[in-house]
Amino acid sequence: MKPGPAVRHVAIVVARLGDNWLGGVNYYRNLVAVFDAAADPSLRLHLLVDDAGFLGDMPVSERVLVHVEPMLQRRTAAWALRQLLLKATGRDLRLVARLRELEVRAVLFKYVPGAQAGGITTVPWIPDFQSQHHPELFPPHEVAAEKHNAQVYVRDADGLIVSSQAAADDAMRLFGAQPQRLHVLRFAPKMDFEPLQSTAVRDEVFARHGIDRPYVFLPNQYWQHKNHALVAQALQLLKQQGRPAPLVVSTGKTEDPRKPGHFESFREGLQAQGLQGQYRILGVIPRRDMMVLMAHAMAVLNPSRFEGWSTTVEEAKALGKALLVSDLPVHREQVAGRPGARLFGVDDAAALATLLADLQQENAGRGPAAHPPRPEPQLYSDFLQQYLQFIHRIAGSQR
Repeated sequence: MKPGPAVRHVAIVVARLGDNWLGGVNYYRNLVAVFDAAADPSLRLHLLVDDAGFLGDMPVSERVLVHVEPMLQRRTAAWALRQLLLKATGRDLRLVARLRELEVRAVLFKYVPGAQAGGITTVPWIPDFQSQHHPELFPPHEVAAEKHNAQVYVRDADGLIVSSQAAADDAMRLFGAQPQRLHVLRFAPKMDFEPLQSTAVRDEVFARHGIDRPYVFLPNQYWQHKNHALVAQALQLLKQQGRPAPLVVSTGKTEDPRKPGHFESFREGLQAQGLQGQYRILGVIPRRDMMVLMAHAMAVLNPSRFEGWSTTVEEAKALGKALLVSDLPVHREQVAGRPGARLFGVDDAAALATLLADLQQENAGRGPAAHPPRPEPQLYSDFLQQYLQFIHRIAGSQR
């Protein structure tokens, strides 16, 4: 009898994401879900985390092994020892030893100093270079640290994962990355379309959140670069001109850790302009509710001044939604060839106002349930194939 293929072990290491970067949490969860659903039986994924609840209630099979590592938990004795050794040697000796113990051949989405010396391929991920484009939005030490990390990754890692061609172009222009060592992995989410198409679920979510008319959905956290103020300016323009505007429904965390008070200032501005009836803030709501609201929106709106590879834009695409997005290189990349996508300048409130007014006019007289989702599962299938090919290529390149 022929022996089966040798099992190849790869790892993803996740620590210090916290609650502020919901897009990052969902990104990693989806990477695990994709692997678990479709990876070759000869592959095993080791997920090393600092939080036992990182996956939430997401089930995983025996192909995904979750390890809660004290050395990844800040201010523990194990973490302090790991940091001491890293500072003294320039190598993450404790983490490398653990990876070798697990027979890991490659670490994905993270740079591990010293991994190569231990025979382990390390391919980190940089979603974007926002701090280099907009240093004014970050503390100077954070800008310097991210610049240093990018330089190290480009120089020392076995390759670099980026989320878009726009980010690949930045890596080459800003840091001299070699094109052949860049892996452009355009993420698409794994979605369960069935509950999003249920009229009973839709009606229950609409009733709970008071949705009684067609709406535009804005699912961005209230970080200052997300540019919610442009939406308020567009609505104010329409109000001054006496033109009808659609309801805008906003979800997402309302704290900006880099600029405390940003959200309160924005909300006070809405009230001063009398726009509360046109712009509804729901904050953080259950993810299922958020996805139902996206699935039944007239359009999904992203006015951001900068994006890496917008997860919400990809989710909207998967649901067949019309898109109103700011004119960024990465947004142009994401919506290329989509007839229902419209672009507007990040400072062009008049252009956004026109797009919102046109939407409202086109949908005059319709009810809130007039825009059901039109699932496009092929987007996920394309990403799945790209992701698995990447894993096989990296897992087969043991040092």
